[in-house]
Amino acid sequence: MSAFIVSAGVLLEVGAPSTLTRSTESRAAFTGTIGGKRKGFIRRGGRREWALDVSIARPGMVSTIETIARNGGPVGWYGSDATIGNLLSPQASGFDVPQFNATDAGLVQLPDGTIARAVVLTGAVSIGTAHGSFEAVPVVPGSRITVSGWGLGGLRFTGTWRDQTYATTGFLSGTTFTHNGWGFASQTFTVPATASALSIVVQGATQVARPAIAWGASARDELGTGCPVAVIHGATHAPITLMGAANYSKTSYQVTEVG
Repeated sequence: MSAFIVSAGVLLEVGAPSTLTRSTESRAAFTGTIGGKRKGFIRRGGRREWALDVSIARPGMVSTIETIARNGGPVGWYGSDATIGNLLSPQASGFDVPQFNATDAGLVQLPDGTIARAVVLTGAVSIGTAHGSFEAVPVVPGSRITVSGWGLGGLRFTGTWRDQTYATTGFLSGTTFTHNGWGFASQTFTVPATASALSIVVQGATQVARPAIAWGASARDELGTGCPVAVIHGATHAPITLMGAANYSKTSYQVTEVG
């Protein structure tokens, strides 16, 4: 599956890497005291890095990667792990940052046996405030997109369709689901012709956990792996001699989450 970037609101395909390795910076630091005790300092939401390799890169891909790396400015990064999964960032889908109208409920065990961070709703909650007042994921006009999540007692999704400048072009209004306890809800929508991005709001539940937005008609119940703000850098190219007229390279590059 290809990786994509979002530059100036435009979704651009980078190409499919041969390997992708994702790591998260340490969120914990420890120090010793004179008395022999150890103190720990923990912060939420460690930023991530990706290391990508393309075993045999054609000249077009080499040019694409080199151009992006030389661009210097931040872009949205949606690697192969995000484009087949949850496009939201882990900060958004994991409620790392306190949300308006929401109170941290800590970790909960969901009926499928998994653990997620939940929030108690006191009103409608806009998903994703780690990088601004909302988090908008890229969408393709005319395609299908599926919104999902866990709700205690019920759940309803609403949202805003946005253009390349993230200005409002329309509104998404979903079905109201009712659950006896925790329940999983998902709904598929067709992207309007004028939309380039989608931000969502959850409501109609006592608590909510692990919201997700996925390309296609299938729900992806997993922590998000999208990245609204990243820098692509460290491109290296090692030419490979396959045939006289070809110019293939073994290419690698790095992506670092910022913001």
